Amino acid sequence: MRVYVLGFFVLFLSLVSFADDDDHEVRVVGDKNYTNNATLVYDGIDVSNYQKDINWEATAKDPNIKYVYIKATEGATHRQHRYRQNLENARKHGVKVGSYHFLRTSTPIQRQFENFISVVRPEEQDLVPLLDVETREGWTIKQLQDSVMFFAQLLEKHYGCKPMIYTNSSYFNNYLGSQFAQYPLFIARYAKSEPQLNFGARWILWQFSDRGRIDGIDAMVDLSRFNKGCGIKDIAYKNSLRNNNSNKKHDRKNVPRPKVKQEDRKPDVPYPKVTNKPRPMTKEEQEIQKRGEEAERKRMAMEEKRKAEERKALEKQRKEEEQQRKEIEKRQREIEKRRAEEAKKREKEERKRLEEEKKKREQEERKRLEEEKRRQKEMSLQQAQDRMRAEKDRRAQNSQQEQTQDKKNRQADLEQAKQERRQKEKQNQINSQSTAQQAASSDNEDKTKGTSSKKGKYTPKGNNQSSADNDAIHYNKKKKNVW
Repeated sequence: MRVYVLGFFVLFLSLVSFADDDDHEVRVVGDKNYTNNATLVYDGIDVSNYQKDINWEATAKDPNIKYVYIKATEGATHRQHRYRQNLENARKHGVKVGSYHFLRTSTPIQRQFENFISVVRPEEQDLVPLLDVETREGWTIKQLQDSVMFFAQLLEKHYGCKPMIYTNSSYFNNYLGSQFAQYPLFIARYAKSEPQLNFGARWILWQFSDRGRIDGIDAMVDLSRFNKGCGIKDIAYKNSLRNNNSNKKHDRKNVPRPKVKQEDRKPDVPYPKVTNKPRPMTKEEQEIQKRGEEAERKRMAMEEKRKAEERKALEKQRKEEEQQRKEIEKRQREIEKRRAEEAKKREKEERKRLEEEKKKREQEERKRLEEEKRRQKEMSLQQAQDRMRAEKDRRAQNSQQEQTQDKKNRQADLEQAKQERRQKEKQNQINSQSTAQQAASSDNEDKTKGTSSKKGKYTPKGNNQSSADNDAIHYNKKKKNVW
């Protein structure tokens, strides 16, 4: 930023030093910040295709803009393709509109005039027509003056009012002369001081900057302001019609012939040839031409000097920018290197942290697995103990059930044996009684018959026990571990 400020300051000083010698060399209103300053006074602008598409809605809101001149044509054939668009939109948003033609020295004036009137309609104009005169390539001063006057007369006859002539102060003083002093003048001078004109001429508009910034326009714009005591009324088309005593319907017969015949010139001839030998220039014309040539040489010398200083300033600025760029690249390399080292260090720390976390996770996983194995082992042992305890309980329960069942079975067997014994005892008793009765009946019979028994009284066999007892004893021998 310091480099740009220094370069601009050097360029500004070099330009200001020539402010008093040449009108088109100083660009004091070339800075955007200066041009947009609230204290800057301007009354209007002029636009062309250079400004491209314009947002007239935004531009018309600028309270300083009271008018706009729009470029319509140039030379004999060129027509601005944005002219109609700019004209309609500017008038639509309430801006006073005028049109101008850029004069070329390579084509006849009559054809340039016809080109202009084919595009610019009088009923669409709010301001007087403007003739832009900036070059005299291949023309003498006399040829220039005759051609401009012829064009101005054609415009005056067609539009019914004097056209306004645009040029810079040096060009007017050196080339146009006193015969245009009575025309409305639009003077370009890019300096802080106002234009100074010879021959008693007084300008109406002063174009003081070609670097203006206006809302709605992306490119730079020419800015101009009125002279003291002047305003829109001095360039209004309708006012000029009323004030012009020669306001008559245009007739081609009334168009004055040029003093010098206008013809298409060959490419290497800047001005059309004339059949008659031109009259010699007067002393005054020679003086004017001499001053013009001297001013041109002076301007060219100043131009060369300015360009040399600009080249020097640009070269210095380029070197400073190159040095600054190298320093920036060096800092960037250092920053990149530091960033790479920091990234490498962070990557190393990250790897170390990941490895520690991995080891920690592995240790925790091992501990968890060991704890899991221990719990599983304890659980297996507990389960085995539970199974053994359950098996023992089941066996004890089964043994108790078996003992209970055996006891019940023994009791049932004993009860059955007792019943059987009782039955047998009862049967034995019955048998004994039956035997006794038989014996008694037998004795009675013997007694009756007078015989006795040889055997005597009946004694049962055995160990004086009944058969039931013998059976019980036999049963107990078969059942072990009962008694």
